[in-house]
Amino acid sequence: MSAEPSVSVVIGSIASAESLAACLDALAPQRQNVEVIVVEAVAAPPELRERYDWARFVARPGCLVPELWRDGVDLSSGEIVALTISPMVPAPDWIESIRLEHREHDAVGGAIDPGRGLRASDWAEYFCRYAREMRPFPAREKADIAGDNAAYKRAHLVRWRGEYDDGFWEPEFHRLLKRDGIPLWHTSAVVVFQGRSAGAAAFVRQRLKHGWKYGHQRGARFSRARNLVGVVASPLVPFVMTARVLREVFARGRYRARAVAVLPLIFGFEVVWAAAEAAGHFDTLRR
Repeated sequence: MSAEPSVSVVIGSIASAESLAACLDALAPQRQNVEVIVVEAVAAPPELRERYDWARFVARPGCLVPELWRDGVDLSSGEIVALTISPMVPAPDWIESIRLEHREHDAVGGAIDPGRGLRASDWAEYFCRYAREMRPFPAREKADIAGDNAAYKRAHLVRWRGEYDDGFWEPEFHRLLKRDGIPLWHTSAVVVFQGRSAGAAAFVRQRLKHGWKYGHQRGARFSRARNLVGVVASPLVPFVMTARVLREVFARGRYRARAVAVLPLIFGFEVVWAAAEAAGHFDTLRR
């Protein structure tokens, strides 16, 4: 009988020490033949590092999540590399499920459900980012998956390493996999739960940076006319994105009242993203 494939877990640490501790507590019983690398934008206190001495901690102050993932991937050694962030709490069978899914698939994205004790801003953040990853949904190939609960065969990460020097931005990496004919598999069998985030202000700052990068990356592939459309049409984007969020939530039949209750926050977060994305397109036009 062949040995189980080794797994490296790369955690982008961006929230409180309590969130990171909850993530690591969930991984502790699952860490047989598993390498855990915590790449920290926010440094953990010494006592936490001592408590989880089986994990490797790497300081990268001020980095964005894709930069944390890039550095963690570079340090990893597993045959499968799983990505997440510190506010996520993996399910008890997370590692086992990743290994099972990787028997047939090379790139796997899982479900992201809301965890316990979320504040209004956490719920709004959850719906903005993960409505598409909320259970239930059928297992199937998808055009994109969320890097916050994704696992890849190392061979593909190595093959395309030169293409993500500026950070592991998963939509760009997924385009490369598609070019290689590698499908993305989306399954509700691999589950994490979003805990409390770093708060609304931190999420706004993140969306400003990520939205600009997204607009800039897309803009580099677009014509000047298409970039101009990206700028001019930006006032419509928050309405479209908010409608998509509500469609996903209502289709799944869960947390509908929660989504309606935090709708102003959802819309506000989408306004921030739209403005940042438009700025990325505009910056491309200027060059």
